[in-house]
Amino acid sequence: MKKKIAVYANGWSNEALSQAINGIKKYAAQEDFDVFVFLSFANISAHSNLMQGELNVYKLCNVQDYDGAIVFSNMINSEEATVAILENAKKKGVPVVSIGMKYPGVSSVCVDGHSGMRDLVTHIVEKHGVKRIAYIGGAPGHAESDARMEVTRKVLEEHGLTLDPEDVCYGGWSNRRTIDSMHGILEKRGMPDAFVCANDIMALSAATELMLMGYELPGDVIVTGFDHVREGQIFYPALTSVKQNYDEVGYRCCEMIFQQIREGAGTGEDLVTADMVVGESCGCQFIQELHEVRKDYCRRFYQKIMDTAFMEQTERNMRRKISEVNSYAELKTSLRNHFLNNHKSEGENLHVILNAEYYGDPLLSEEELGKKKSRKKPEVIVSLKDGKVQEIEKLDRDQLIPGYEKKENEQHVYYFLPLHYYQYNYGYVIFADEPYVMREDLLYSYMEKLQQALKLLRINLRLDALNKNLTRLYDKDPMTDLFNRFGYENKAIPLYQESVRKREPMMVMFVDINFMKRINDEYGHIHGDAAIRTVADAIKSNIREDWIAVRFGGDEFLIIAPDCDEEAAEEVKRNILEFMEKKNHDGSRPYQISASCGYVITEPESGYPLQEYIREADRLMYEIKREVHAMDEIARARAAQERGRHGKTGK
Repeated sequence: MKKKIAVYANGWSNEALSQAINGIKKYAAQEDFDVFVFLSFANISAHSNLMQGELNVYKLCNVQDYDGAIVFSNMINSEEATVAILENAKKKGVPVVSIGMKYPGVSSVCVDGHSGMRDLVTHIVEKHGVKRIAYIGGAPGHAESDARMEVTRKVLEEHGLTLDPEDVCYGGWSNRRTIDSMHGILEKRGMPDAFVCANDIMALSAATELMLMGYELPGDVIVTGFDHVREGQIFYPALTSVKQNYDEVGYRCCEMIFQQIREGAGTGEDLVTADMVVGESCGCQFIQELHEVRKDYCRRFYQKIMDTAFMEQTERNMRRKISEVNSYAELKTSLRNHFLNNHKSEGENLHVILNAEYYGDPLLSEEELGKKKSRKKPEVIVSLKDGKVQEIEKLDRDQLIPGYEKKENEQHVYYFLPLHYYQYNYGYVIFADEPYVMREDLLYSYMEKLQQALKLLRINLRLDALNKNLTRLYDKDPMTDLFNRFGYENKAIPLYQESVRKREPMMVMFVDINFMKRINDEYGHIHGDAAIRTVADAIKSNIREDWIAVRFGGDEFLIIAPDCDEEAAEEVKRNILEFMEKKNHDGSRPYQISASCGYVITEPESGYPLQEYIREADRLMYEIKREVHAMDEIARARAAQERGRHGKTGK
């Protein structure tokens, strides 16, 4: 039966990861399993909240859903996260292998970097006559950096030489700090015979700076590295370095996992030997293998420029499309159309999954959303399978890949990367089978730009929501939530003008509360306000969404209703009055509430302004109100007479 293996890795170690995945794929072809790589760009030097957002990608993986797990413990850049992953796999009884770090109760595969480093230092001392070495480490206290420095020290001592403490500096595994540190040694101690660097990135930085200063490599000084990255092989002079053989590491991890699956075997340890790779930077001459690497690079150089330029152009188009949308629904449509026609860099299988609440309520802060437990299923924004859009809207929480199928004898590698704003995650992206963006080590830049665009969209949606709220405050009456006089100007008048343009009649209805002064005088303004809200509710409950209701004055209301004839107008009037009559029987107020309603149906060809129809509706309403008040006066007079009569008779 086809199996699934989870891999926890870090994108900064792309070359080592790529080699390891090749080894894993080689074993997968024998055992038939798919590989699920949960990939972060966690960086020790990054802001802690930013780092947490990256590390949260590992929480996507329910390890019990997999047949085994491989953890790049030496590269995750968080001991706490690494231990949590290993402990969880142990607890769930899932076969797990730790790369580069031994952990109790867990199998491990480590790289013996000592052997390759020993061979490298011995080579430059014995073959090239190096006597004074300056060592550029990664960071003080870093286990691998310190181990490589210790090997360098021991080899020198074995040859009657020393590593002077003032010839040790740290480049932080990066470019600028390496250059600054190297200049510090040159200023204090002058030029050494060789700079031995703890990785190739620092070696390339040092070598480039030295040549810019006018020195010849390796004539004036030797520079060596560690890792044997592609850039170091193409560089001139090509770096003498150490290859850690991560393809073998990946393969052996799989061997251990499947031994546990088949035999129920316990934990074990394995060690892969690292090999020195001779380049030109130490003084060795022409090397055919490096010559072939350079030729291949040169053959593909122009095409790479064109492919990268094309990718950058499609990235800009994607970010522009995201910035132009006005809603979450538009985002889905826009991105699906974009990726359907532009996925050369991302590959034929691409999925973007989002938490809809992140965009559904942009006024909530990330912190508030983080505290709010989402009850909604993750939404599929984009899902490409074999280059075609899958019409999948939502994912069950135990699903990760839309439309995923276990296909026998067909192995795939899926890469999961987090979408987040600092520590707040709102989705993830899936790539498959090492597309161009991963092959050319452009993934970090791609994800950074995508996240910036998605964050900008949320900011735009938030600003739009705030503007709508401001408009609402400006256009709406706060007591009734009906439009006010400003809303009348902005909404009702354009609606009337549109009906004239279309030559369609509309209803203009004026509503006025009966005996409003009496309610205020006898029961107070609190009851008066309640009466106003009741009539507003009666109106809102009985008009269509495309009609406009306005609080025109204190107790006066206006309804502008397009596509409404005499019959519909009578029905609206009847329903509003019946609504109020029902409220009179609910026992919530000590008075009866009613209103007078007058309406007219406009004639588009008349040329009359809207105000003319409002005056006519007001006049008709007033006639009804006058009758209501007259009848009330008669009723009150009769009641007074009746009270007087009963008073005289003593009844």
